[in-house]
Amino acid sequence: MEVQRLVDAARGVIATKGVGGMSLRNVADAAGTSVGSISYRIGDRAALIAAVLDREIELAAAVRAEWQDRMGDRDPVASGILADLIGEWLDQGARARRTSAIVMCELALTAGREPHLLPSIATLFEEGERLWRDLLSRSPQGEKLARLVARYCLDEQVFSILLADETDYRLLRHSTIRGLLRSGSVPADPTATEWHMALVERLAIPAAAAFDEDSPVPHGSKAVIAEKIADIIVEQGVGALSHRTVAHAAGIATSSVAHHFPTHRDVLFAGVEAVYRRLRSQVHATGARFGSGDIIRLTHECALAALADPAFRPFAIDMRRRRAENVHALYAQWLDIAENSDRARVQAIVMASIGNGLRTLAEQAEWPDMRELAASLTLTVHPY
Repeated sequence: MEVQRLVDAARGVIATKGVGGMSLRNVADAAGTSVGSISYRIGDRAALIAAVLDREIELAAAVRAEWQDRMGDRDPVASGILADLIGEWLDQGARARRTSAIVMCELALTAGREPHLLPSIATLFEEGERLWRDLLSRSPQGEKLARLVARYCLDEQVFSILLADETDYRLLRHSTIRGLLRSGSVPADPTATEWHMALVERLAIPAAAAFDEDSPVPHGSKAVIAEKIADIIVEQGVGALSHRTVAHAAGIATSSVAHHFPTHRDVLFAGVEAVYRRLRSQVHATGARFGSGDIIRLTHECALAALADPAFRPFAIDMRRRRAENVHALYAQWLDIAENSDRARVQAIVMASIGNGLRTLAEQAEWPDMRELAASLTLTVHPY
């Protein structure tokens, strides 16, 4: 029981400070014990992170059993309640399962950089997907639906935590879930797409502090520094950004960085835009195959950072709005959907693809052909 208490204290620290902010010292402080006690019972910091992963697997299995008991023999597809279950699952992650939901995302991002976590993170992902396979076992499309829903939720969960108080976001999520469960044989009502895009535009209001459409593409030394900022974001995460770290990476004085990017917001915006330019270049050059998960990491790290620091919130919302814009036309073509005719469905498949990408990064697997992935995630028969 003492080991579990220490591990749960570590989970709480990760949920508030991130994996990068977790140390044996602050876990000891949270648990009201000594660093020596943690070292004796669990080991070093790496052993503690591994123990947290094992604990999350245990908790995920318990939650899966709880939901299976709740549903009994009902088929959520035949009952027409699958969309309700998805929404409630995400809401529960913002409330009762908040710590586990945040810790899972933190561990997924960490695993992509720490290979020793690979076996356990794969088990944790599998446990989460097994919940949906259990709930959908009586549906003719159960296996495919389970994969689709699990990967969508993997991407959506952190935003459901961050934006739980945004009515427009919650309405947008409802629209996206309906799109997720719509098959190619069921055309979207044009008014539904209008409603979906109106909600997207309304989210421009809380994202306004991050939105700078007229900002020119940097040139010269400013462009070189912006690329260094992007490198830091990709390699270390947004939490590592500061004028000092950028100056060190670029081999220049801190004052030179501050001259081009006076505030922390300027530094963050420059890096985000540089990463987006890389994504657009990759999409143009490689078509259906992306060689990087930079945007996946960036959006999730910004969302996690925004939970602790409100300064990141506009960026998280802006990226949540813009991700699909970069690939919407391609996905619509791959899914044989007339461009702009069903934005909710395209958005949902993009999000499921990103959830798949988060898992790919964490498991350090081969990056998939995105066209083939999109096709594999798409429902060909309406579930209801």
